[in-house]
Amino acid sequence: MVMFSPMMFDAPGSEDNLLTELLFYSVLAFPVLCLAGGILPWIFRRHPLGIWLYALSGLAIGLLVSAIVLLDVMCGGNFAC
Repeated sequence: MVMFSPMMFDAPGSEDNLLTELLFYSVLAFPVLCLAGGILPWIFRRHPLGIWLYALSGLAIGLLVSAIVLLDVMCGGNFAC
């Protein structure tokens, strides 16, 4: 999915749309946050707040879903609005 995400900017005017950029960066951050949410809690398992690092995976999903919903509601699903 990350490989095809630059195609979001093919439509004229989509390079200036902040919602398209939000979707692009959330797709770009998704694998990094999911890996960090799986590895960091294991590394910081002795720290009392290390359990909260599992929320990074949820943050990645939340960012992606919110970017898709915002783009659909505000721009009617078009990358250039």
